[in-house]
Amino acid sequence: MVPNRPSTATGSDATITTPPWLTGPADLDAWIDDGGTRLAVDTEFVRERTYWPQLALIQMASAAEPALIDPLAFTDGTAIGHVLTAPGRTILMHSAGEDLVALRPLLPGPMRGLYDTQIAGAFAGLGLGLGYQATVEKLTGVHLEKQETRSNWLARPLTPQQIDYALDDVRYLHGLHDQLDARLRERGFADWHREDCLRVAQAVQADVADAQPHLSFRGAWRWPLEAQAQLRRILVWREHSARERNLPRRWVLDDDMATAAAIDPKHSAARLSARLADRPPGFQRSLQPLLTLVGTPPDDEALSSTQPIAAPLEGELKQAVKRIKAVVDGLATALDLPPGLLCPRRAMESLAGNGTWPADLVGWRSALLDDRLRTVAGD
Repeated sequence: MVPNRPSTATGSDATITTPPWLTGPADLDAWIDDGGTRLAVDTEFVRERTYWPQLALIQMASAAEPALIDPLAFTDGTAIGHVLTAPGRTILMHSAGEDLVALRPLLPGPMRGLYDTQIAGAFAGLGLGLGYQATVEKLTGVHLEKQETRSNWLARPLTPQQIDYALDDVRYLHGLHDQLDARLRERGFADWHREDCLRVAQAVQADVADAQPHLSFRGAWRWPLEAQAQLRRILVWREHSARERNLPRRWVLDDDMATAAAIDPKHSAARLSARLADRPPGFQRSLQPLLTLVGTPPDDEALSSTQPIAAPLEGELKQAVKRIKAVVDGLATALDLPPGLLCPRRAMESLAGNGTWPADLVGWRSALLDDRLRTVAGD
């Protein structure tokens, strides 16, 4: 038997049952042995003042019972990671991306058994990007309250209301999985869903920084390549610095300062220097590489490796995207899938612009659509 079996805590509004707290690998192993191979998982984390999320709570639910893990006190976090990546184990999560980032330091590899119920909902005909609360209500009729979303999850002890809120995020996942998986198999989309879940798990675990972060600054498409390359270098530096110092990107350098430094380096270098005058020595040292970078024009390698920001679609490219979209919309209607799930806008633009699929969408989408879309893209 697992120690720390459920007890009852009395909150201000209701009596709330508190599940076992698993404090180390022995507790976790005993609880897992009772619960089978299908686990519902969610996390609470804090990220407002850091780059990396600080994991504050892990909620799990087996078919038998829920359990809580305090990652601040658990004696060996690697044991959690091995449970979550064990071969043959299905991990039920909803919109798993940010939770996987929070769990990544504990994971020895990608969570290959991930079953994301938000992605499943899209394949099941519930709509694209449906939240957990809405999914639960649609499939079970239960309305979940979300008052504790902004709680201080690092505070100890957690309140009974926090605990009940946290448990809500896993206590319905088994039921959602039962309904959604049946729909996916009936509709023939189980394999596509599995591929998309594995893609999410692998991308988060790989943690590859964007090599072309300037491409999201679409308003800079008219800039000369030299300015775009400089913006790219500045944003790459910001990302590296934010990770290294564990600070939000905007705290290291906000977007306005980054773009100003790219198009007006001399004036921006002076402004940055002025900001350093009354800052602590450590802060000054952290920004010195940026000052050097801003004062150095991009070299030939930086220019040749910078992908130009795409211009707004017009003329033939705009017409090509319209033709692609018409095919995607028609096929999405026939399959009863959201068009954005079948082929996101960025894939349409990439196919129209340079004839390639985004690397992260190569798979069932490209196999299904490539011939159809290439034919109309060139009409």
